Amino acid sequence: MTHLQKVIKMTRPYWSRIAAGIVLGLMVSGITAAIAWLVKPALDEVLVRKNYEYLKFVPFGIVALFILKGILNFSQTYLMKSAAMKMIRELRNRLFEHILYLPVSYFNKESSGVIISRIINDVEVLDGLISHVLKNYVMELPTVIFLLSLAFYRSWKVTLMTLVLVPLIGLSTRKFGKSVKKKRKEAQKRISLVTHRIGEAIIGMRIIKVFNRESTVGDKYHNENQRYYREMMRVVRLKEFTMLVIEIITGIGIAFALWFGFALIAKGELSPGSLASILVAIYMVFSPIKKLGEAYTTYQETKASMERVDTILDTACEAPGNMKLNSFNDALKFDNVSFAYPGNESPVLKDINMEITRGEVLAIVGQSGAGKSTLVDLIPRFHAPTKGLITIDGKNLNDIELHSLRELIGIVSQDIILFNDTIRENIGFGRRDASEQDITEAAQMAYADEFIRELPAQYDTVIGERGLRLSGGQRQRIAIARAILKNPPILILDEATSSLDSVSEALVQKALEKLMRGRTTVVIAHRLSTIKNADRIVILDKGTIMDIGDHAHLISRNDTYKKLYHAFSLS
Repeated sequence: MTHLQKVIKMTRPYWSRIAAGIVLGLMVSGITAAIAWLVKPALDEVLVRKNYEYLKFVPFGIVALFILKGILNFSQTYLMKSAAMKMIRELRNRLFEHILYLPVSYFNKESSGVIISRIINDVEVLDGLISHVLKNYVMELPTVIFLLSLAFYRSWKVTLMTLVLVPLIGLSTRKFGKSVKKKRKEAQKRISLVTHRIGEAIIGMRIIKVFNRESTVGDKYHNENQRYYREMMRVVRLKEFTMLVIEIITGIGIAFALWFGFALIAKGELSPGSLASILVAIYMVFSPIKKLGEAYTTYQETKASMERVDTILDTACEAPGNMKLNSFNDALKFDNVSFAYPGNESPVLKDINMEITRGEVLAIVGQSGAGKSTLVDLIPRFHAPTKGLITIDGKNLNDIELHSLRELIGIVSQDIILFNDTIRENIGFGRRDASEQDITEAAQMAYADEFIRELPAQYDTVIGERGLRLSGGQRQRIAIARAILKNPPILILDEATSSLDSVSEALVQKALEKLMRGRTTVVIAHRLSTIKNADRIVILDKGTIMDIGDHAHLISRNDTYKKLYHAFSLS
């Protein structure tokens, strides 16, 4: 699909407003030509023929035309701008909706700053498609036609002499427009890096401060911001130089018109009023030509932004699956499963074969980097195996409808994700239809209700970005309450008690034991209490399963497990 076809598709829902704007634009163009038309009779009748009674009508006529032109111009601009803003609103909605359904792997390779920049900055540039490009083309092009028609009617010789240089405007606009597109594309890359630096600094502020790296991080931001400034100034220079060329050509064109027109007046072939009317028309025609040149460079800028937006929209969403799964009754099975991250040939997981039966508590242990988190990420289909098959109740995981699959799964991880909202909303995130009582009971089970009641706004307390107004243990208990509220048959605990002190851990462990009862639970464990309570333990080493068994079985025969267990005892 060409860029023009994309523009037509994007603007199609707003064509009623755009069409009204076009009609108003044509009327504005007609009034502009009428003003130039009135110059001849005004000058010839009043100054040449001495009919001074026309003086009382001319000023009122001109004022009336300018008032009408102003009203029509305001209405036209409002309609076009509102259409542009609606388009931006819907495009941002579409982009955000699309992002929500992209695979997790996309966010591993693309920084949040780049994604945010494309939704905010690149989409904002596209505002110019309607409010500047389309507006100018539908209003200024007819103005040029009307004014040139008038000028040719008055004297085709003078007009033709003036327009000899117009092709130069087209050539310069086209040449500089392509350069503007290239530089604008580079500038948008730079602003996405600036956005990334800001987000990175906010998230990592504690680390920045504890290592006294404010100046280092500040310097990196300044460098990125300076590069963006330079690229934007190149865009500005190119755009303004285009306008300079048009201004020079305009001046030369009018000079030609004066020179040739005076010669025709001296010969008696042209009246002073006709020459004045032509000069006004020619002068007025170069203004819309300049705006058309600006519109062309803006169009090139929007092409650059659209290409960046398309990199998101063209990214395939998660495969939704078509087989609905309402319950988990039997087993989750890994059959010769291997996995490698995109762009990395070395597999993180190799030939995984295991079965997790309903109601079983399975602990996964191993050194850092063994592939534990990647293994559990395959269960909710955050990633798809590069080889092998995962089944749930005998059904291929890839065929199951994503929504129904994830409704069966609850996750509590060491990387606690909370939202800048109230505690009530964060716990209620676990289930859409949760009542006030459901939320309170979930908090009580996670031993969070007590500290929540001590907060000034209690459950209405806004916890800040990522819950940073709470302690680590409090955040973890809110996350556990959220999982309890969801009440899923399959539970994934990734270091779920890692942020808790010994007192909180004991309380939450009891809550987790209640939650885990009768559920299939997969636990990534570094704590002795978690390992001992597991029905079976998987030892993962360099992406492969070294051994599977219960604690007593493994401690008696597996040296690797003994070392891990000893390390857990010391932690």
